[in-house]
Amino acid sequence: MMKPRTIVQEIRPGRRARQAVLAAALAGLLLTSCSAPQDDEGSVSPPASASSTPEPTAAPLREAREGWKVFTDPGRLVSFELPEAWVVQPLEPAVGSYAPGSLHYAVRTPEGVTAAELHTGIVTPEPPCPEPQRTPYYVIGSEPLDPTVGAPATADLEPRFVVRLITGFRFFGSYGIADQVGGPDGLACSLSNTVQGSDALGRFSFGDLEVLAPKVPAETGPGTVSFGTIGEAEAYYAGPEFATIREMILSVQVGAAPAS
Repeated sequence: MMKPRTIVQEIRPGRRARQAVLAAALAGLLLTSCSAPQDDEGSVSPPASASSTPEPTAAPLREAREGWKVFTDPGRLVSFELPEAWVVQPLEPAVGSYAPGSLHYAVRTPEGVTAAELHTGIVTPEPPCPEPQRTPYYVIGSEPLDPTVGAPATADLEPRFVVRLITGFRFFGSYGIADQVGGPDGLACSLSNTVQGSDALGRFSFGDLEVLAPKVPAETGPGTVSFGTIGEAEAYYAGPEFATIREMILSVQVGAAPAS
């Protein structure tokens, strides 16, 4: 809108003076209504600020494939796809095992079976591994993760989705994400299913177990996944039910910490 010109003239007292005052007031109202935006309710909204805060790097927004949906945490640090009928539920973290403000979710099927758990801010130290306790382990599946899950300089390998077995009185199986090998000579006391993320995420996991270790018979139960032979394990993890879990975990993407 063009800026109104200021007109200087001599106004004699009386009727003309009153008309000039009314005209000036009307012009002021017109200027106000033109310069201030109104919302749908008709009230005047304040003008937008000229400066804006840049958006922090976050887990990318995306559309899920047909029959799937996308879960993203409120802070947009982690994002992954899951079948439409599955649900994501928050978990209560164990005291002392995770950093403050960390994320904890369980992904469950319509039958209530936990397909995977997501945990960030893992601070549990790696337990010692005496030589006599080391036992053979086997990698029966390994695939690279999305490039957004970058590997830190201290990682043994690029972050991957892995399916591994460790030997006890049976072959104990587990799946998840990892950036560390179990042991250079194929022997380990336990296998860590974790990846080092950003400062906001810390070390995080997405799978059935954070750590896979062999158990004695008294420690096993209905939730223990074990096999009599490696062939049994390969057949189990090649099935259609596990294929869905595999696709979900491979879809994980992460972002950097939001600006404070």
